Order: sequence, then structure tokens, then C-alpha cells
Amino acid sequence: MRRIVILGGGMCGLSLAFRRNQNPAPGDDILILEEGPQPGGSLRTLREEGLVLEAGPFTLRTTPAAERLISDLGLEGETLVADPRAPRWVVRDGRPRRVVPGPRGLLSTAIPFGARVRALKEPFVARRPAELDDESVHDFFTRRFGAGVARYAAAPLASGVWADDPGTLSVRSAFPRLWEAEARGGSVLRGLLAARRESGPAFRPRTVSFRSGLATLAERLVERSQRAGVRVELNAEITAIEGPFHGGEEECVWKVQIADGTVYPADTLVSTLDAQSLASLLGTRLPRSTARLSALAYSRLAVVLQAFRPERPGSAPRGFGVLAPRGEGFRSLGVLYPSSLFPARVPGGVALTTSLFGGALEPSLPDLTESELLKLAEVEVLRLHPGIGPRVYGRVLKWPVALPRLPLGHHTTLDLLAQDLAAINAGDERPRLVVTGSWSDGLGLGERIARAEELAPAL
Repeated sequence: MRRIVILGGGMCGLSLAFRRNQNPAPGDDILILEEGPQPGGSLRTLREEGLVLEAGPFTLRTTPAAERLISDLGLEGETLVADPRAPRWVVRDGRPRRVVPGPRGLLSTAIPFGARVRALKEPFVARRPAELDDESVHDFFTRRFGAGVARYAAAPLASGVWADDPGTLSVRSAFPRLWEAEARGGSVLRGLLAARRESGPAFRPRTVSFRSGLATLAERLVERSQRAGVRVELNAEITAIEGPFHGGEEECVWKVQIADGTVYPADTLVSTLDAQSLASLLGTRLPRSTARLSALAYSRLAVVLQAFRPERPGSAPRGFGVLAPRGEGFRSLGVLYPSSLFPARVPGGVALTTSLFGGALEPSLPDLTESELLKLAEVEVLRLHPGIGPRVYGRVLKWPVALPRLPLGHHTTLDLLAQDLAAINAGDERPRLVVTGSWSDGLGLGERIARAEELAPAL
């Protein structure tokens, strides 16, 4: 019997167990240990007062693997698809300006005219020096596209996706596609165009959710996996890991202990934990990388969910949401518009907003009281949408460990971790230890599902 223990019941851990169990090797026994009271990791769907609200990830941007998972779970009938033409907004000079994703966004009015002209010169900017092995998001965009794009495009991107400071966030690790595009073509724009030509027919991702919220995906994964024999233990805080054992008296490679004293044997251990927890539990077993993993910081976030009754139908927010660069007088990182994206699950006459506070630039904001955060969020939403009407619902959820902050040189940490894993797994046909996480190989739900599908056959 091969005992596979997955540490963490988030989207990657659940998807990995499901995929592995579809095509198990003889004798596979799969166990998921999740320290929280519910599966899904960062997924947090609230269903109350007739509303479906997301306090974690807001949408699923599909990958081919995510599309396959939705189909295999029989969730197509529950899937809600956002209009790909729905506008996105960035605040400039105090008011929202419409932007479009991708290179065309360089021509949007969210970016000042002079900055747009400078951005169009990007293909003629000298390629980066060979000795430059990483760069902050701010410095990368300033060098390639100019200061205006760095402020009105890169800064909202860094804070909106990673809740991080563009001055310290590694572009190589956080936005590898852009870093690789410059390496490929000597220009980001030329490199992106070349990659598109080489990739063949383009996959068209969808932005989706489900009628009962994103937690539907985790719930269906657990239901199908448990029915097929996967065990899922909730409230299973991991307190110690012994091993790896190499033969001798031990009949397993690892022993995993949880807070109630239960010890689980494992032959393959899969960690989806945050970097600090991984380093704390494995310590000297990861001699090259553990110090750097221990130092990896995480942003804290406060999520403010609100419902309003607009004075007129046209007063409700439209589009995906709005991002606010620093210096525009907003303290939120951005405001999302769930009722605009997925109107089919919202009661008539109601507009929903989700405001995000905290992150690297204002780390103390989540310390405000719930009433203070609700007031701040309401004031900012009313400033953006004066006719949105009275608030009829408000709720605050706080994430003490929300998003990893990837510093300059983070790729070196991952290289050292790869060396540690190679040493642990040497000489065995199947891996003893597998490590994955939002801090190592993809942040979005679609990416986490794709990583699970990739890892499953190797276990």
C-alpha cells in the first residue's frame, strides 16, 4: 500500500486527490489533512440573507485543466460565466477610467497621454543587462514602459493581484510571463507577440463562478473524492513531521502528527502549506532553503462585503471592479463588483461590492474594528458611485495570512528548494516529498488546479 498524505485541503490539495484517485496506482491510500473547519483553503463563500458572497477568491479564471475539472465534476450546469467585455477600471485624478487587459491597455485613458506615447516606444528600449537576474515590478515597468505606466498600470496590478508593494515585489516571480517575454524578444511586447504566434490555436479562458459560489467546487471535490475512498480530515492542525525514514524498523517514510496526538504514516508527503509553515515543520530536512522559506512574509487583508439598494438601475456599478493607485485618495486596494459580473445569483434591486484593505502598503488597516472598516468601505464606494443608494448589508472578514510577498531573488529560494527536494527524493521511483503552493508555482485558482493535474500522475 502506498500512503499519500496531502497537507492542506485547499484547491490544489483537493484537486490533486481527486485526479490521483481517478487513476490510482495499485494500493494507493489518499488522506487530506486540513487544519481549518472546512475544505477549500482560501475559498470562503458566504450564503446568508439571500445573498451569495465571496470573502476569498472572487472568480475562477479557467485554464484547460480547470475546464476539464468543471466538466468531470458535472458542474457545467451550475457555472456562471462573466461577460468578457465587462469593463475594468483604474482611478486617475479621482475618477474611474476604463482599461482593457493586455497590451491594448497601454492605450487606455487610465494612463496619461504622454505616458501612452512613452509606452509605445517599449520595443525600442535596450534589452536588460545580462547580469540583471531580477527586478521589482516598479523598476521593470519604469525601465520598459516609463513612469506613467509604472504608476497607473503596474502599481494597481501589483496591489490588485498580490496585495504587494510594486517597489519590492519580484517581477520575475510574480509575473514570469512578462520577464520571459523580454528575454525571448528583447522587448516585452515583441516577446508576447512571438509567444502567441508560437503557441498555436489560443485557449480562450473564461471567468466563472457557480450559482452557489466558488465553494461549490470544493464541496463537489470532497463529495466525489470521499465517495471514491479519499479521506478528508478537518480541524487537523499539523504539529510535527518525522522522517524521512529509509528502511530499518519503520514501515513508512514519514510520520505526521496532528494537534490531537493522532499520527498518520505516509510514503509520499505532499505539502500545499505556506512557506513559513513548511520551513517550521521540516526545518533541517530542507537545509538549503529553510532559512529563506522562514523569512517569506505574507500580507494581511480585510475583506468588506456590502450590499446596497441603488436609487436607479443605472446607478449600480458595472464591470469587474476598480483598482486605486496610491496617491488617489483611496485606502482600499480596490473594489470588486460581484452583482455586475454574476447578476443571475443576486436579488433584484441589489448591488454588491467587495472592498479590499491592507496588503503591504497599509498593513495596519486590518487592525481597524469591523465598524471602522465598514464605514471606510461605504464612504469610498459612495465616492465612486454616489447613486448606489443605502447600504442594506455589511460584513467584514479578516485574513491574517492572505497572500505571499515574493521578494527580489525569490527564484533563488525556489532553486534551493528544488535541490533539497532532489536530495530527499533521490533513489526512489515515486517521490517521498512534493511541495507546491501559491508562493512557488501559481497564485490563481486556475493555476492551482493545473498544477494539481500536472502532479497527480507522478505520485
